Amino acid sequence: MKHLLRNLVYSFPAFAFAVPTLPVMILLPPLYSEKFGYDIAIIGISIFFARIIDILSDPIMGWICDKNYFSKKIWLIAGGLLSGFALYKLLVVENVTYKEYLFVWISVLYFGWTIFQIPYLSIGYDLEKDYHSRTKLNASREMFILLGLFFSLTFPIFFKLQTFDSLEYLVFIVISFGIISLILFIFLVDEKFVPKKKKNFFQVYKNLIKNKRYVILIGASFINNIANVLPMILFSFFVTDVLGGSDKERQYLLFFYFLFAIIGVPFWSYLSNALEKKKCWILSLILSSAFFIFVLLIGRDDIFLFIIICCLTGFCLGADMFLPPSMQADVTDYHKLRFNEDISGVMFASITFLNKFSFAVGSIFVFSILGFLKFETNSTISSESKAFIYISYALIPVFLKLFSSYLLTKFNSSRMDQLQIQKKIYGN
Repeated sequence: MKHLLRNLVYSFPAFAFAVPTLPVMILLPPLYSEKFGYDIAIIGISIFFARIIDILSDPIMGWICDKNYFSKKIWLIAGGLLSGFALYKLLVVENVTYKEYLFVWISVLYFGWTIFQIPYLSIGYDLEKDYHSRTKLNASREMFILLGLFFSLTFPIFFKLQTFDSLEYLVFIVISFGIISLILFIFLVDEKFVPKKKKNFFQVYKNLIKNKRYVILIGASFINNIANVLPMILFSFFVTDVLGGSDKERQYLLFFYFLFAIIGVPFWSYLSNALEKKKCWILSLILSSAFFIFVLLIGRDDIFLFIIICCLTGFCLGADMFLPPSMQADVTDYHKLRFNEDISGVMFASITFLNKFSFAVGSIFVFSILGFLKFETNSTISSESKAFIYISYALIPVFLKLFSSYLLTKFNSSRMDQLQIQKKIYGN
């Protein structure tokens, strides 16, 4: 019961930080395109360069986190305040007063998320050492992330608000819940604090490259991230301009997608205990690919068929979210044993780095080509733009997920192996 309460309090802040994820990643391009008249290529370039700045801050933040100059909880407070203010400036806006507005505030938002996220994940690593309990802790955190995403979808549906009209309310809810959850976290979640340690920056990253388990896991994660990012970026355009769906139908599709993702988390958590993490993740990737390939067979007005596909692929998303960070925690133990380095901050900075880099690559790829094809939302779509959206939304992600599952077959880690590693490190 004590661990259950701790897991819940640890996971609460994830809800607040997840709620604005969809508005920023999926709704931000059409918001600034439709409401403020931003050119689609400018949106892509703004997001890309904001991500580049953000990406560069990840390894630095991971390094600072591992130096332990002071409590990681101080970083959580700083990151929460910064991202909350940036979110307000980005989404609660009636007029854009200068052309760099989107670039400036999305950069600040990303930086705030970085300051929060890396110490947050690092604290989670220190909380749990057991192989399956570590998976449960990660599953709990990712469940609250999914609940946050689900809430951001159901809120406008329940109150019958247009998607863009709901953003102001969501921002105030996020800020309020974020303050409450951070207060609970600070007082009720223990933190392992060790005074700052001397580390050679270049030697640490040189050792990471030598760590084969780390390289394979990071490679598979990056490929899978690209596979997830492309449909995420193109979702609004695919539903509206290819399938002819309405704003409300977009909401319902995402509603079912994340509902089934939430349902899937307990299933994949249980299955990972029976099959082990690697096999479970490979299975979810293959199933997701098998379901998603059917997107190529649907066309205009096939919303119901697309809902079925969203339910099936959403169910697989649960494993996609919590198994990689749980496996990364295991790799962190392996690295600590082999190289005698406790670098959980740098390790989890790798995850956030890959998430952001894949989003940047996906954004510049999608929006640059759509700009070249002279694609405009809410207008008659050309055959070239339609073909590109189909290929990038469905076909490329399927091949990428299958390739990622192949790379994971090379990942050499198991429950028994992890028990031996922890016995050597912690002596129990």
